Amino acid sequence: MDSWDEKLAPEIKKLSDADREKVAAYLMRVKMGEVFGGGGIPTGMTIGQAIEAQSKWENEQAAKRAEEEALKKKLEQERAAALEQLNKAVTVTLLAKRELPKNYNIGRYSEYQEFRIGAQNNTERPIVGVSGEIKFIDVFDKEIGAVNFRISESIEPGKTVVWTGGRDYNQFIDSHRAVWNLEDGKYTTKFVPEMIVFSDGEKLAVPE
Repeated sequence: MDSWDEKLAPEIKKLSDADREKVAAYLMRVKMGEVFGGGGIPTGMTIGQAIEAQSKWENEQAAKRAEEEALKKKLEQERAAALEQLNKAVTVTLLAKRELPKNYNIGRYSEYQEFRIGAQNNTERPIVGVSGEIKFIDVFDKEIGAVNFRISESIEPGKTVVWTGGRDYNQFIDSHRAVWNLEDGKYTTKFVPEMIVFSDGEKLAVPE
């Protein structure tokens, strides 16, 4: 390295901009690698070899990114297809939400958010389980909270069941507070399915 400014720099200046960038990138990459136990620049390495090594490394990285992008796209397509299939199998909607105050007489020791959710079986097979979440969207089209649910009742083909459940209200959780304060007519909801279980044991699920 003591002789780089004297011997190496003048030769690098003769290169094209593209090759000069490759040499600089190679030197930086290899020297940084030394910090993590790399072997450093091989003895006798020429500028041409450095350019070739950097080009090979860049090509390998580009191929790796292409593979990762292809896998990501494939997984996204599989997830979208699964969501579409699940949404066709059941229709789920929020029927009502209520904000219930504390009531020590009936054992309710904190404020409670109650939700009534309807689920309709659009398939030709009985369903014994539906899980997912209802997302709450305000008038500005912003998602401000969600509630998870699991319906474990039998739903015959073409039939509907109503699930009632909820959660203890925590005023220190922003999403709880936002959903609690939503006024009727000033929000919409979106069903995001997770899994459907048929009576024969088959399951439709959204990939992770």
